[in-house]
Amino acid sequence: FCPGVEVAADRRMTDSKSNSRIWGDSKKGAKQWQEDSFGSLISKNEKVNILAVFDGHGGYNGLVASNTARDTLKSYFAPKLEDCESWDVPAWTKNLQDLFKIIHDTIRDQFLSQNGQGIRKSPNGRVKDQNGIVRNSSGDPIHGGTTASICVSIKEADGTYTVIGANTGDSTAVLVSEDTSFEFLSEDHGPDNEQEYKRVQSLDDKAYPKKLIFVYDKAKCYKKFECPRVFLPDGKKDPKYVQNPWGHGLHPTNVRYEPAVYAVTPQSVSRDATCIAMTRALGDFYAGQFGLSSVPSILVKRTRKGVRYMIGVASDGVWDCWKYENFSKYVCALWKEKKLSVKDMVETALSESVTRAITNFGSGHYDDACLVMCSLP
Repeated sequence: FCPGVEVAADRRMTDSKSNSRIWGDSKKGAKQWQEDSFGSLISKNEKVNILAVFDGHGGYNGLVASNTARDTLKSYFAPKLEDCESWDVPAWTKNLQDLFKIIHDTIRDQFLSQNGQGIRKSPNGRVKDQNGIVRNSSGDPIHGGTTASICVSIKEADGTYTVIGANTGDSTAVLVSEDTSFEFLSEDHGPDNEQEYKRVQSLDDKAYPKKLIFVYDKAKCYKKFECPRVFLPDGKKDPKYVQNPWGHGLHPTNVRYEPAVYAVTPQSVSRDATCIAMTRALGDFYAGQFGLSSVPSILVKRTRKGVRYMIGVASDGVWDCWKYENFSKYVCALWKEKKLSVKDMVETALSESVTRAITNFGSGHYDDACLVMCSLP
């Protein structure tokens, strides 16, 4: 197996301060591999908290991608845990952008060094082509990658916090206030995101002659490129499917009744055909030629003085089981009414999410679930 990549489910936070301020855990779902990973760090003088979730996809390659992302996060920040306390928002933005690129490139290196299922073989037949795509000796691309959601809180002199969220994919991060209100710390890079549709459509036609198509997952439509388009040519969602999705053969993907959507390649693409539920990710090198991006969105928030907050970052194995407002209320009840520690809040909320997942999706189909939380007193 590759160095630093754990096949077993993630261990709980090992930082000695984690049980008081930050805690994370994950639960394996019904798939063969645990593809969710997480990590956290606290700066030298406890001014900065860093927490992250990585939700892999692609079977064992997803495990490799998410574990590599976690390990790279820690190796990147470990020597910077004192210096980072003096970074301003532009400095944090640059470092986070640099980190996402480093993770992306390191995943490529890990894919190149392996021969599937973690077996090392030299030479293993894998190559990087002129476009940076990792391929098997047959020429077929290596499938797999991971989401990445990293949140940073910086304590200011007046006791408030600047909170920065950087993400690719759909591992949502939220900033929950003690009054149960919440704000998103991440962008949802899904194929139903109008801005993502416009981003892909605006890519240079010479550099991207074939682009991702954003489609709904329609019942009994087995060729995904034939599924109905999410967006009309003018960039607006097709009102037929917005107004009556289930009557037109669509199906919900979560308890918020959001229709299942995919980003897929056109019919003319064969060997590198792509069908993915997000428009940005780390890894997935073969999909980049069609417009999938590894560049993170970055959001910056500021807390209010005298108000307590909780940051929550989770994979879709958690979020598929909640309406966001209900999760916020649930967390606040654990926090304020039951007076649970951050550790106990995470374990309780994660167990509840898994129970809901099995109820909603079945014991043979529920996803891996991962949750990290951080209190901002």
